[in-house]
Amino acid sequence: MQDTPYRVDIAENGAIACEKFTAGHYDLVLMDRQMPVMDGLTATRGFRKWEQANHRPPTPIIALTAAALKGDREKCVAAGCTAYLTKPIKQAVLLQAIKEYSILAPPSSKEESSRKDTIIVRANPKFADLIPGFLQNRRQDVIAMLDALDRGNFETVESLGHGMKGAGDSYGFQAITDIGAALEQTAESADTDASRKWVGELSRYLDRVEIISD
Repeated sequence: MQDTPYRVDIAENGAIACEKFTAGHYDLVLMDRQMPVMDGLTATRGFRKWEQANHRPPTPIIALTAAALKGDREKCVAAGCTAYLTKPIKQAVLLQAIKEYSILAPPSSKEESSRKDTIIVRANPKFADLIPGFLQNRRQDVIAMLDALDRGNFETVESLGHGMKGAGDSYGFQAITDIGAALEQTAESADTDASRKWVGELSRYLDRVEIISD
């Protein structure tokens, strides 16, 4: 984008977007809902399925739609979108959204430093088979909490934080318990900035954690 630090790669339709996404690395995706060949929500579902199959953390996806139709936000979130903007979109609003949601993007550090930043967690043998699903659900919580904070819905954030506080340590993830407790507290205080900070901490932790089992 001109006069910004961002590099942009354009896909002419949803099918090409899927090809580019699986072949490259993107910090954030702006997804047009209406595209030829394959629409934006179908492409988004394809992105999420590929990420899950390849054990990748969810890339932030901002849906762009021409009309604020009732139920549009819910459809976007259900498909796996992180956020939602309605056209016409002012540049300042778009840039703010990119800045805000790129907190979810995995760090673009070299492979070597990424390895150094890895958090090793020894799996509780009783829950070994359940842990991948548990972590994937926490990644979905990241998306759900950011969407809830967009709408000022602190009750959802508080509830999800409370659930993490209870379940994290049981599965062997003390950090998730601690982050859940912090989220429960900041949501109870209706503190948007602090809540976003802790959601970002959760996302970064999920990007770095690696499970080993005996």
